[in-house]
Amino acid sequence: MIPLLEGARLQDLQSRAEARFYEVCRDQLPADVLVIYSAAWLYRDNRGRINEGEADFTLVSPTLGVLVVEVKGGGVTFDPRTGLWHSVDRNGRANSIKDPFEQAQDERHSLRYQIEGHANWRQFSGRDFPLGHAVVFPDINDAAPLIGPNRQREFIGVNSDLADMVRWVSSVMRFWQRPNDTPLGGAGARVIEDILCTDIDVQAVLRAAIDHAEVQRIRLTANQAKVLRTIGGRRRAVVSGGAGTGKTLLAVEKAKQLAADRRDVLLLCYNRPLADSLAAGLRNTPRIAVHSYHQFCDRRAARCTDAGRDVLQEAKEAYPGESDKDHFDTQLPFALALSAEVLDEKFDAVVIDEAQDFSDEYWFGIEPLLRDQAAGHLYVFIDENQTIYSRSGNIPIEDEPYLLTFNCRNTAPIHEAGYRFYKGEAVDSPEIAGLDVTWASSDQDEAQADAVSRRIRQWVTVEGLNAHDVAVLVAKQPKAHCYELLEPRLRATGVRWVIEQHGVAGAVLVDTFSRFKGLEAHAIVLWLGDEVVDDEAWETVYVGATRAKSLLALVGSHRALRAVRDFVNA
Repeated sequence: MIPLLEGARLQDLQSRAEARFYEVCRDQLPADVLVIYSAAWLYRDNRGRINEGEADFTLVSPTLGVLVVEVKGGGVTFDPRTGLWHSVDRNGRANSIKDPFEQAQDERHSLRYQIEGHANWRQFSGRDFPLGHAVVFPDINDAAPLIGPNRQREFIGVNSDLADMVRWVSSVMRFWQRPNDTPLGGAGARVIEDILCTDIDVQAVLRAAIDHAEVQRIRLTANQAKVLRTIGGRRRAVVSGGAGTGKTLLAVEKAKQLAADRRDVLLLCYNRPLADSLAAGLRNTPRIAVHSYHQFCDRRAARCTDAGRDVLQEAKEAYPGESDKDHFDTQLPFALALSAEVLDEKFDAVVIDEAQDFSDEYWFGIEPLLRDQAAGHLYVFIDENQTIYSRSGNIPIEDEPYLLTFNCRNTAPIHEAGYRFYKGEAVDSPEIAGLDVTWASSDQDEAQADAVSRRIRQWVTVEGLNAHDVAVLVAKQPKAHCYELLEPRLRATGVRWVIEQHGVAGAVLVDTFSRFKGLEAHAIVLWLGDEVVDDEAWETVYVGATRAKSLLALVGSHRALRAVRDFVNA
């Protein structure tokens, strides 16, 4: 049984009908029949559209095949004149419901797409197998009134059928048996179990880089696990989600899966501190190279120079310019593209996090890094709301993105504040209660620096937070002036602190919000400048606020914080 529900967990199911069906399956079906409760999946149909499927119960038998079961409690009514179905509760109240037989039929079709389209199934055999659907009404005694043209008695279950589940399941599957179907066998049943139920645990490499003494496991949400299973069979995919939805965790896990399959993997991101954190967490994982984009460009250009060709000089001659923008946005990307003509170093897969910060020029040199550009793997993880560098380019993948829709990082109050500045597919708030966001406003920079240092002292000295779990993120110009104001004040607190030095145990980190993008900390002080409001740079608030897991304090002028609060409370 997946999941294993006992005692209070089983009693907590909202549907008593589903709980009863779970119990009879558990108690009566043989051990080789896998029963999956509330299985969910993503699939691409024969028109190429991405759809979502979910079944109340999925039964997988080595001898009988796969059965999708929809369970409906209480009584039901059907009006053939209108085609409307209603459930009837114990008090006689009628509630409109979807046609349960159409639901079960749709679930059967979507499950076939999911299984037969998955690489694991194709590698196994791709044989036809028995797949059916049924609808069970545990509270109804007579099936006769339910029978119709698309509602055969053979796949209707009622109260009396639950007394002998082995007989009923066998009867249903005989109805759905096709001449060319073959039994799954034990191996086929295990493949389907892996497709639908593989448990996914991801090592929290970001936290490991900040505090090596802390070991934590993060279990992906059902939505994240579903996306990772689905893209497992595809060579190219885009995964999109808001802050805290687990994009970086999924990117790391995907890279590890590819490496475990003996593929050479390049994991790229835009931010150097994020790249350093990921590299630290993956340092013992062979076959994965982790770099920031420009770090990798520099590395490749240097190797080309060692090989006798100065590709960076060629790039400067092709695209003249002396500014940092010329160097980072044009010359280094072109040098990366030229490096493919010189170096033998290639990769079987490229995984890119923070892809929203990659311009068209950046992408120009990515695909030539693949050993096989036609069959190589390319996975892209993106949050278009975090495009703080205004350079988002056209991703070389045409398929629709897979969406992550659950915030698993922030507490609910932090989510509600940060996601006011988010535009895109809805992201569900986490079910993590937390303390309210705090606000400290003053129109003097010195007083704002005082507010930052007081908050740090309160968290670390009074409330006992570990210093390395706290970060001050500056979103105010010029940053050097802010650092200068903070230095004597933080020193006076007696708390150890560092500026732009990541991974220092026992020290509060002070950095800019942009350099901290992609990272997280338990407690964040976000110091906002008036320019955020003047420029309506709301993505700054979104990125900065959502770095905080548990505690968030905002500091700024009265005008800046009033504008942000008005936005949050709107």
